[in-house]
Amino acid sequence: MNSVAISRLVYSELLLAVREPAAMFMSVIMPLALFLALGFAVGDIEIVVDRESGVSEVFHVRDVLLAGNIAWVTAVYGIMMLPQVMVEYRQYGVFRRYRVTPMPPSMLIVAPLVVGAVVTLFSLALMLIVGWQVFDIRFAGNVAMVALAIGVSYMTFAALGTAITARLRNTRTALGLGLLLFWPMFALSGAFGPRESFPAALGVIGDWLPLTHSYDLLTFLWLGSTWEVETTVGTPIWVSFAYLAALSVVCVAASVRLFRWD
Repeated sequence: MNSVAISRLVYSELLLAVREPAAMFMSVIMPLALFLALGFAVGDIEIVVDRESGVSEVFHVRDVLLAGNIAWVTAVYGIMMLPQVMVEYRQYGVFRRYRVTPMPPSMLIVAPLVVGAVVTLFSLALMLIVGWQVFDIRFAGNVAMVALAIGVSYMTFAALGTAITARLRNTRTALGLGLLLFWPMFALSGAFGPRESFPAALGVIGDWLPLTHSYDLLTFLWLGSTWEVETTVGTPIWVSFAYLAALSVVCVAASVRLFRWD
């Protein structure tokens, strides 16, 4: 496999993503804007975190806004942006043409995944810089654990997006389906407001949404919680991680079985 050709493919995909206003707005501009707006709105509202040692630490709500935003950035790319790329390739016969070249068609899936990871990390870095400069946000977690949580969240939504659009041939249908999936998850996951205020029925629905588990996983680990601490779902953090990992495996298996190259 030619590494130069693969790197050029990734570079081309990155240029296409940067030139797409909707992708940049949803993945970079909107998270930063919401982070700033909510950060100023919540002011100095405090969160008290009780450690197992008996010591209590005080954080501010804005300290965890960044982690929550990253959770839904991975969802935006995974179930809205990535499926459009895949369906566009299928709709215009790009997959079919690549099958007669030395480049494996599977690289047309890997390249957008790499681009999505780059965009997500850029969005995270931008919010980190702004957060430290404007709000002096605190980070009490383990870098490796938070990075692992971001990785499993990103792969879960990428696998989910690929699975649900495995046979679609129209980009408008893919976008509509992505919006239909994303906004209810966004509203019910706690990313835009505390889940404690939801009616019981909506709370139960939210408990099963992957974005809820992604949001809890990232925000709790950001505060330095251990794997045994209970999330808003009422289960330990490790259960949210296992749930996302299992969902990712199921969606990958479904994608392999259902995916159409032409």
